[in-house]
Amino acid sequence: MTEFFSQKQIDEIRECFNFYSTSGVLRTDSQLRCALRSLGYSPTASKTDIYFKKLNKKPIEFATFLDICKDEQNSPNPLTEIIKALSGLDRNKTRAMPSRELAAILSHVGEQMSPEEIKYLLSKVEVNGMVPHQALIEYISK
Repeated sequence: MTEFFSQKQIDEIRECFNFYSTSGVLRTDSQLRCALRSLGYSPTASKTDIYFKKLNKKPIEFATFLDICKDEQNSPNPLTEIIKALSGLDRNKTRAMPSRELAAILSHVGEQMSPEEIKYLLSKVEVNGMVPHQALIEYISK
């Protein structure tokens, strides 16, 4: 793994792993998600669940965690993926979408948001019933 990460990066990853692990292993997808997010990755709940399923729900040791970090490093940037998705949804090239359409997507696709979370998000980015892509991207990237 030293061909992918420098020794300094491995030391930082180990420090993070040791902080979140109990008895030298990560036992839950929640622990794994927190550890990965603290390293700057953006795994979803379903993605961390998949990692555990691949391991037959066995606890994750450091060497395996390092492999997972490599996978996450090679994953596409979530913000870039969001920008691409917004562009794909922008049929009229207005660089905005109706609030109702965004709410429907957020409540039915992927890791679904609660009505309260959606209402809060819209309160931050909505303008006259529309959500400008730039406002959404800026809010998400904060």
